[in-house]
Amino acid sequence: MSTAEVIVGEQRRRRWSPSEKRAIVQETDQPGMSVSSVARKYSIHANQVFRWRRLVEEGALSAVGADESVVPASEFRELKKKVALQHTTSIPQI
Repeated sequence: MSTAEVIVGEQRRRRWSPSEKRAIVQETDQPGMSVSSVARKYSIHANQVFRWRRLVEEGALSAVGADESVVPASEFRELKKKVALQHTTSIPQI
């Protein structure tokens, strides 16, 4: 007989750390393991595991290292605009 996890109290959702998500996704890569079997093992929906898998592939679950600088999103957008502008002005017009 299988066990069921009952979530009681104020918190209705479980919180998974990025390292836990990566570990669960890595389990799906093991021989003989499928997304659905791993999802059942952790009592989560398979679609959640597929989403985490996509995030891992995109690098979205990687934490910023301590020695890496973080820039505000507004500053990033401004720099991106400048690069795009420089790129379009440096291409010779035919």
